[in-house]
Amino acid sequence: MSKRIPYYHDLLEAFAGPGCAICRLLAVSADKLVDSILYEGVNDVPTREQLNAARGYCQSHAQLLIRAGGALGTTIMMDGILKLLLRTLDANSVGQVGASRTRSLLRRANVNVSHTAVQKLVAELSPQAECPVCVNEAEMLVHYGRTLHQHLAPHNELFTAYSASDGLCLNHFRQVLAEGLPGPALTALVAAQQTVWQRLHEQSEEFIRKNDHRFRGEPFGVEEDVWQRSLAAVSGAPIRSYVKPRGVTQ
Repeated sequence: MSKRIPYYHDLLEAFAGPGCAICRLLAVSADKLVDSILYEGVNDVPTREQLNAARGYCQSHAQLLIRAGGALGTTIMMDGILKLLLRTLDANSVGQVGASRTRSLLRRANVNVSHTAVQKLVAELSPQAECPVCVNEAEMLVHYGRTLHQHLAPHNELFTAYSASDGLCLNHFRQVLAEGLPGPALTALVAAQQTVWQRLHEQSEEFIRKNDHRFRGEPFGVEEDVWQRSLAAVSGAPIRSYVKPRGVTQ
């Protein structure tokens, strides 16, 4: 394709790197969003309201705030959430009971009034909205999935790049697969992923064989790190596998 189609070419480039292409693209997108929030969104009211409602970032995306230049912005945002949590405790009847009494009530969940109060507190401390970065991730996943369904075809350049790559992790393959309709694109998607998994399987078999005491003299080849690649293919890789710590706006 001579005319650049953003998500199409993004996928082509991502398939050229190691690991799940969509994991890579979503990690880069999340990293840019966090960078933008730290640089210009810390005091933005809608941004902070969304973050407070979510009760902070999810565990995975929270790690992206650990970067040079991010300490003050992160502290401001987390302090806002802490103040909200303290107000929630102050306003709840469970917090007005003595500590020993609270422990007793928690053990005796059949005490209706106290149990209801605990449930209410738990509900109010729970996220009232999704992690803002997760929301962005879900939107971007739709774009990448649609691009694959619209442009992937047997033996075109996207198919070739997909088949030669580490493919998609199980989770993202399943999600993209679920959004498609029977046709050439879906056939190509399954065929490309099958090629990826078959290659991993063969390398895994070779890795296992070379760990047999009878063949331990044989040097390892491309299968040497297959245990890591197969683990990532099935369970996904940490977000830091795709983006490295950096400074704000860099």
